[in-house]
Amino acid sequence: MNLLTKFSQSFGFTQTESKVILFLVFAFVIGIGIKIFKSSHGSNPKYDYSMLDSEFTARSQGLIDSGSIATENNDTLTNSNVHVSGVINPTVKIDINKATLEELIGLPGIGEAMAKRIIEYRQQRGPFSDINDLLNVKGIGKKKFDRLSPYLTIKK
Repeated sequence: MNLLTKFSQSFGFTQTESKVILFLVFAFVIGIGIKIFKSSHGSNPKYDYSMLDSEFTARSQGLIDSGSIATENNDTLTNSNVHVSGVINPTVKIDINKATLEELIGLPGIGEAMAKRIIEYRQQRGPFSDINDLLNVKGIGKKKFDRLSPYLTIKK
């Protein structure tokens, strides 16, 4: 009796199932062997990100110094605070009554259609008197409002 037949009978597998299982075990053992060989003979490069970190810090400070990124001292949003990625600087609050379409789109969870609804609501009913009035805009529920509220203010 050959080894495959003994294996099949002892575990109750068909001969095809036994072949598949043995192939998988063989492939696993080969993979482990390759991994061990590479780790003992290959060199894993160690990356030093300190140069990139210092460049990032310098460029960020340059943007802050030039006024294109708002700091904690500012509490209103200008167009320069909406980054290319469309994400608003989280340290800045926008006035919901004066926000442009682009500024609203930069808010988390707000797309173009929702931004248009907010502007339309503002135009039809006048300026928001309280941030909670945003809950009256169709499509803004409690969860979305909770995500938006840290970015919003109403200037009087």
